[in-house]
Amino acid sequence: MNLITVKQSRYAADMAILKSRLESEGIACWLKNELTSQVINYVPSIYAELQVDEADLERVKAILVSTGEIASDQED
Repeated sequence: MNLITVKQSRYAADMAILKSRLESEGIACWLKNELTSQVINYVPSIYAELQVDEADLERVKAILVSTGEIASDQED
């Protein structure tokens, strides 16, 4: 399994909502640095990262476009 970061944010709560949306579509995903970004949120270089399996990447991109998380011209 090769994990790909599809989105990052300084706010883990934002990522949790998107993670829930992807899981409701049957896509397994993980939040990297979730707790670190909450505890050390004053360090601007620490982000929570939403990661998915590379095999699910095309489905995830379609969902991100449909939810407005990314613009359709950012798909690549």
